[in-house]
Formats: sequence, structure tokens, C-alpha cells
Amino acid sequence: MKRLRRMCLTLAFALALSLTTAGVSTAASGSAAACPAEGTRFKSPGYGDQVFLIGPESFLYSIPNQTVYFDLWGSWDGIQIHDRNACIKSGPPLRGGHLARPEGSPTVYIWDETFPEPGYRHIVDWATFTAKYHFDPAAIKPLPASVFEGRVLHLHPWT
Repeated sequence: MKRLRRMCLTLAFALALSLTTAGVSTAASGSAAACPAEGTRFKSPGYGDQVFLIGPESFLYSIPNQTVYFDLWGSWDGIQIHDRNACIKSGPPLRGGHLARPEGSPTVYIWDETFPEPGYRHIVDWATFTAKYHFDPAAIKPLPASVFEGRVLHLHPWT
């Protein structure tokens, strides 16, 4: 009986040693991957070339196609790799997303067709535009002020 117990302990120790030396952790996972910070553009393993954006209030937006992507950013630079499944607040795709401002105005908006109601959301400041979301200033389209009438979501700025 002692010999059997000793052999089991030796076997268990050898198995644990071989797993740890092979790069396999025997410890329980202490923390799951966190959703990236607001403003992060990323791709996720298992989702092909799909690009995601963490928007205001940490909502996850998918960018539906290259047209929308290049209506917001000037290049593919800055895209990271993260686990999309770590993001709990999943929103719909950012369909029709583009940057615009009323002609003669410095105020910049992003079109969010998928917010509870479609509309233009005011981007709160230049730091949010450039440093947080890294939008492309060259992508801003000046549009007649009449385009914005009744379509600005005043209570829901893009922060």
C-alpha cells in the first residue's frame, strides 16, 4: 500500500513537472481578458478581417465595411488584436458611420445610424477626436446646415 501511494505521488509529481516545463499552466486562471479602452480599434481571433471599435460608455461597435472604415480613419495603422468576447456591452454595427460638420462651423459630428435613433452625435472636443479615437481630420465632410436639422442627438454626445 505504501509502495502504491509513493508510486502515485511520484507519478503525480512527474506529470505536474512535465506540464509546467512544457509551458502548460496548472494554475487556475485568475483573471479574464478585459475589454479594451474606449477609442481602441481592434481585430479579434476568429472574426477574420472584421474591425471593432470601443465607443462611448465602452460599447463595442463593429465597422461593417471598408467604406465606413475610411470615412472615419485614413489608414489601417493603430489596429490592435484583442478578444472581442471580453466586451460585454455589444452594440450593433456602425452602419453609415462618417464624420461631418455644418458648413462654416467647427463642430464635428459622427453619424451613428444604430444608436436608439439614427442621428449625428457631437464629438465633444478635439482631444476626443484625435487622441482618443484617432479619427482622420481629412475625413470630415462639410455639409449644409440643413442636413443636421432635427438629426442631432443632443443628449448623446460622442465622448
